[in-house]
Amino acid sequence: MLYQRQIEVGRLCYIRLGDNAGKTCVIVDLVDQKRLLVDGPHCGLARQVIRLKNLAITDLKVKIARGCKTNVVRAAVTKEDIANKFLQTSLSKKAESKKAKAALGDFDRFKLRVAKTAHNRKIRSAVRKLKKSS
Repeated sequence: MLYQRQIEVGRLCYIRLGDNAGKTCVIVDLVDQKRLLVDGPHCGLARQVIRLKNLAITDLKVKIARGCKTNVVRAAVTKEDIANKFLQTSLSKKAESKKAKAALGDFDRFKLRVAKTAHNRKIRSAVRKLKKSS
């Protein structure tokens, strides 16, 4: 099967682009092939229509009916403890590291670059020794 993550009602999504970037939402209904009606009461996101290309679909899913109300979505998300499950996914960890890297100052970026250069230098020297010995 080519696609493992289906776009379906109840699927948890991560908003990658736009005003609400970094928030999670639940698909409530499909508007058309490019837009979805989403709701995110667990993270302060109002019900709205979002383009599909601005979302990242996750493996997490809650059991809700199509077009259900915000209170039903909130209850399903808290019952399944989706917020904590999402924090343990690789998508969440990648987003957190991206935020941390963006918050670095000039000197912190310099220290990071120096450490990376030193690490790469050790790897290069080890590879050269292996090439000479073989």
